[in-house]
Amino acid sequence: MLAVIANWIYVIITTYIIGYATLEGISSIGCMQSAKGQKKTPYTYKYTESILVAGILVVNVYAELFSLITRVSLAANLILLLACFLLYYQYREGMNERLIVGMGRIVSTGSFWLYLAIFLLMAYGTSHGLMHYDTDLYHAQAIRWIEEFGVVKGLGNLHLRLGYNSASFALSALYSGAFLGKPMHAMAGYFALLLAWQSADIKSIARRQHIILSDFVRVVAIYYLFTIFDEMVSPASDYFMATMVLYIVIHWLDLYAAHERAFLPYALLSICAVYITTIKLSAAPLVLLAIYPIVYIVKKNGKKGIISIALCVLLCFVIAIPYFVRNVIQTGWLVYPFTGIDLFNFAWKIPYETALSDANEITVYGRGFTDVTMIAAPFTEWFPTWLTGLTLVNKGMLMLDAICLPVYLGCVLYFLVSAFSGKNKGTALEKEGITKIFHLSHRRTVSLSDFIFIEGIAYIALFYFLFTSPLVRYGCIYLWLPAVILIGRFVILFDNRIGQDIKGYIYKIVIVAFAAFMIFKFGMLIKDDVPRFSGANLISQQPYNSYELEEKEINGEIFYYPTEGDRTGYDKFPSTPNPDGFIMADESILDGFLPAGR
Repeated sequence: MLAVIANWIYVIITTYIIGYATLEGISSIGCMQSAKGQKKTPYTYKYTESILVAGILVVNVYAELFSLITRVSLAANLILLLACFLLYYQYREGMNERLIVGMGRIVSTGSFWLYLAIFLLMAYGTSHGLMHYDTDLYHAQAIRWIEEFGVVKGLGNLHLRLGYNSASFALSALYSGAFLGKPMHAMAGYFALLLAWQSADIKSIARRQHIILSDFVRVVAIYYLFTIFDEMVSPASDYFMATMVLYIVIHWLDLYAAHERAFLPYALLSICAVYITTIKLSAAPLVLLAIYPIVYIVKKNGKKGIISIALCVLLCFVIAIPYFVRNVIQTGWLVYPFTGIDLFNFAWKIPYETALSDANEITVYGRGFTDVTMIAAPFTEWFPTWLTGLTLVNKGMLMLDAICLPVYLGCVLYFLVSAFSGKNKGTALEKEGITKIFHLSHRRTVSLSDFIFIEGIAYIALFYFLFTSPLVRYGCIYLWLPAVILIGRFVILFDNRIGQDIKGYIYKIVIVAFAAFMIFKFGMLIKDDVPRFSGANLISQQPYNSYELEEKEINGEIFYYPTEGDRTGYDKFPSTPNPDGFIMADESILDGFLPAGR
């Protein structure tokens, strides 16, 4: 636990400095500034999490770029520290002022001890737990390859799953501290920590005396954090992606509730959605969030807004290019195992038939099958089997999604009819605000048009998940969000109409129910943790699992492989599930790997 705390303090310091400098630099660009009358001013970021997430994003891209040159280890960290020193010196006054003001606000509101307790709790959870099956299968080896070599041509031929490139692996390698002798794997837990801090803002209901739409998603996030608490010790890309998706949705809804109309915060969250997609492709629908800031800036600034959009597109390319380059080098495919884009013919390229079979296997496994021939099964055949495998909670949420869908479509139709009829009658619809359609109160309620936009993306993400590879392990959030957002919308409408006396009773019941839920969940955490408790984990982090492996010498290099199963862990390196399934391109590992028979 103490090792995790030390690791996180290092992560927080470096990402805060990098994130602050990045956001200050972007907001100072003329085309990205907020206009107030004839004057333009840099946008002021309201949430400290924005700085930390921006820092994580930039540092992650840096780690990926560094891996294209050499191993991500001590040198990468020394350069990062040097950059942090220089940036802190440049921005020290503003950075120190923000830290002092922010800490003062946290202390004055009595939130310091809550945030500290969350920090310690999440550090304890990240110190030990259940290692994800895929971590022992390939996550750990993928991270170690980045630590030892950076990127290697045809690595997917050594182990197909090493071709499942994820940006999170480079970030984990950078902050693992493997050069100190014992590798850490605390970054999934750190992402969960950021979401936990953001979810803790649900306490603001007491201050503002009313609920907002993001509060409902915060409840979902809290439930999800309890779900992964005993597994976030594992550097699985699922947790990175899911926590960041929830972070973006909560932050986006907070901006809606505050009636934020600046271009920059929405644009940066859209850019963050591109980043999450490089972690796991299942987050791709969130890139549609970019429609909102694009329409807004074009509508407000006309052709001048194209410059802002072009800059954001450039930043997206900076994020995506190292991810795509790593894909090509390791597999010969732009996005492995997607065979729909076939641009290259390198010697190390994973054969088309292998890639297609791998892609089909991923799809059918997500549907609940192990027989790859089930890829041709129609929806009516595989969906009932998949549905049967869901937990009661997920079945209930999917049912609510189905019930809420026609209600959502009704909202869309109502909005279109109202907008059309209002325009025909010449009403000042835009001046009055679209919130008049539902007679909303003056409180921070999301407008109907904004609600329709974010709910639409939630449903698109759900359908994308269902019809690609619906593995609930990471897609549970897509099952939860559509119904939660829509129900939250109508609960707020009800909350705005009822009297204060009735509202007081309802709030008390909700508070008691939420407290009971938290007590129950904490009780279950304690019950599950007691058998796994080890005093050693209060000091150090639980290491990767180890396995008994056989070894085989190929061109003077020793490769390890399992005699049973397919997991190899971290320690025995390099390892492969099949030592006969590849050939070395030349005498050195750095020369890469070719498909067997090439």
